[in-house]
Amino acid sequence: MRRLAVGFMFVIGLMASPAVAHEGHSHRVMGTVSAVHGQELEVQATTGKTAVVVVNAKTKIVRGETSETVAGIKSGDRVVVTGTESKDASGRERLTATEVKVGRSADAPRK
Repeated sequence: MRRLAVGFMFVIGLMASPAVAHEGHSHRVMGTVSAVHGQELEVQATTGKTAVVVVNAKTKIVRGETSETVAGIKSGDRVVVTGTESKDASGRERLTATEVKVGRSADAPRK
């Protein structure tokens, strides 16, 4: 009976996993900014994919413990972005950022 219950829980877990990755849910991207285009960031994620991140007036941007603007983000900065995923009119995935945490640039010397 215990095996059956464990097996059932495993199957339910497998079925629920793909549902988490669809639009409208909070997602996180970690990586390095490869380009800044106005209110959009291109982030080369640690997974190897490039993510398009949209920054708007509601986005909280911080560098360390101080507030930052999108103009202060440069190519090469390391970021952790949390936001909501959607698709634009052409079907391209975009992440509308709720928070962008900016770290040191990838080429900055370590202390």
